[in-house]
Amino acid sequence: MNEPIFTFSLIILEVIFSGILLTTLLRAGLSKAIARVCAFIFALWLIAIYLVLSREGFSVMGVQQVSFTLAIVIPVALGYVVSVNNQSLRQAISRFSINEFLFLQYWRSVFGVMFFFTAELPMWFKYLGGIGDIAAGIGAFLAHQALRKGKINERQAIIRGNAAGILDFILVLGFGAGVVLQHQSADIMFNLIPLYVVPLFILLHIFSLQRLAVLPSSRY
Repeated sequence: MNEPIFTFSLIILEVIFSGILLTTLLRAGLSKAIARVCAFIFALWLIAIYLVLSREGFSVMGVQQVSFTLAIVIPVALGYVVSVNNQSLRQAISRFSINEFLFLQYWRSVFGVMFFFTAELPMWFKYLGGIGDIAAGIGAFLAHQALRKGKINERQAIIRGNAAGILDFILVLGFGAGVVLQHQSADIMFNLIPLYVVPLFILLHIFSLQRLAVLPSSRY
């Protein structure tokens, strides 16, 4: 796919996903003031990532494997700290249903498809990441449907709905930082995915897994 079209499509998808996430938080009771702050932060974050990539910021920084990893880890850490310490955000997340967590994970499949529309990545990595993300979305969908039909309980749905997604992140982020970035620049527009939506998906995994602590134990 032509790079400007690919970049534009990716940004539109990320804006739509961000909007769905914020809408879900609002339905769960997030105050409108905090939602506006979150929307502003999301916009600045996405713009900053775009500018860094377009100006080859990771190449300038030198050790791009370390800086790239930190660019993923830091938003996750900050997002978690803010969610724990902001009462409105904390309460809204606590009101998320398991269905909502699983529905948001459907989007993994959408971003997984985007792997196959970029020419910059090695073919083996496209298949690893693309199929992995699609499998994560399908896994969440199957767990969601089984939960809705009463075939599994909420605890089982959380475990099944998160399993493929977490495994995919371990493999793709590990190979991406440890192998792919040894041979090519991190400054490609595809990295709008790992640098923007991946931290959000990781936080969704964390918040949904936290529910296991308050749900009754069962065999799965």
